[in-house]
This record gives sequence, C-alpha cells and structure tokens, in this order.
Amino acid sequence: MEGDTKYCLCCGEDVPYNTVVRNERRELTCTYCGFTLDVENLWEEHKPVSQTYALIAEDSPFMRKLLKELLLKKSLATEVIDAPNGLEFVSAYSKLLKKNIIPAFVILDLNMPVMDGLTAARTMRTLEESSGARKTPIIFFSSLKADEALKKQMTLLAPANYVNKGASAEPEKLARRVEGLLHFIMNRQERLSRI
Repeated sequence: MEGDTKYCLCCGEDVPYNTVVRNERRELTCTYCGFTLDVENLWEEHKPVSQTYALIAEDSPFMRKLLKELLLKKSLATEVIDAPNGLEFVSAYSKLLKKNIIPAFVILDLNMPVMDGLTAARTMRTLEESSGARKTPIIFFSSLKADEALKKQMTLLAPANYVNKGASAEPEKLARRVEGLLHFIMNRQERLSRI
C-alpha cells in the first residue's frame, strides 16, 4: 500500500494510512492524526464483483418463482430476470445485449402465450447475430415432447438442450424435475469452466 492515500477530514488533505485489524473489523487510520478513514466488517459476506445473469421465460408464475429462487440459492446466477412470455423475454434479452451483458444461460418454456419459446429463441439468435454477441446457451424446459421437429430446431439454435419437466403437476415430481434441470446446468457450467 506504499504510496496509497485517502482523504482525512481532520487533516483536510490526502494522507497515507495504516491498516489495523481489531474487533472483527479492518480499519484504515490516518498515519498523521490516527483518525479512522474507513471501516470494513470482516464477518460480512461480500457480494461477488462479477454478475452472472440468467433469463427465464415461463408462463407459470409458480414455476418462474421456483426456478428463480433455486438458481439464486444454488449460486448458478447472481441476477435472474424472468418473463411470463417470449415477447417480454426477447425485450429483456435485447436490453442486456445493449448493455453488452451476455447471460450465462437462458431457460425457455416452449408453450407460452404471446410468443412461444422457439420463436423467442430464433429471435434471440437473430439479435445475437446482428450485434456480434456470442451465443447464449438455451435450455428448453418444457412438458412438450422432444420430437424430431424440435430436435432439428435445437440443432439450428445450438447451443441448445432440452429437459422435460414432465406432465405431472404434483409438487414432489415437479421438484425432482427442477432439481434435474439444476444439476444439468451445474454439470454444463462445470464442463465449460474446464475448457
């Protein structure tokens, strides 16, 4: 910290400072008068400097809330933006691209009102291409069957994957499917971090 200075109210100028750790706090004190310049509590958790974004498009408010809470709880994202339909998803994604923010991944339901998941994904890829952004991984999380037409679309929209959320609305079965989705995302991120 040699050469570092901070403004001291008592001295009225930038001064060199000492760092003192006591009572679970780190204090910066003026070298000349001993006035406390700054205090940091060492027991407090610090938020990560870099933000990891994820987007969710799902028409079920319950499912959106569940996914959002789990993604944050499992630290798969520090910021989760959710939308009730594909149109609002595309709008949110476009706003992020304008800020030069590329989400770590997006989760799209296939069957939504206003704009379905496939149309939203195609629009998303067009936005990425026009802005020169890298392609964000898409995870389709839907109860629709992954037939040959969907598999072909996923190939065109790559990187894209599909996880079936099942037809059952029973909370236990749904929780298992969501947990499976989260494991899929964690494993995928782990593989990418090794590259």
